[in-house]
Amino acid sequence: MRKTNVAVDQVQNQQEKLIQKALKTGGFLFPETVDEVIEFEKSFGNTDVILPEDLQQPLFLDAPSKKTSKAKVIALHEEKLAMAAREGSSKITEDVRKRMDADRKKADAKAKKPRKK
Repeated sequence: MRKTNVAVDQVQNQQEKLIQKALKTGGFLFPETVDEVIEFEKSFGNTDVILPEDLQQPLFLDAPSKKTSKAKVIALHEEKLAMAAREGSSKITEDVRKRMDADRKKADAKAKKPRKK
């Protein structure tokens, strides 16, 4: 039984490498090695990227973003952590729900306490 699993794993690993190579060769994934870059350039050529005028000086990278709200980022991050804690399940047992609520109350209370200077 163990040998069968090893053989299946080897076949899957070979298939994944083949798919990954095809995606890189087709330009759908970034090449990572020198050989992959050479193969990519053979397929797609070696041309310079011409940036639009407003991207010639990348000052926009230093400017604070007006669109992104920090609260949204934090909320999404917490949601993903909660999903990871449930191992991807959307169902939560009552016991786990109670512990999550208690942890949330503790965290909120800690956040509201004034910090000592």
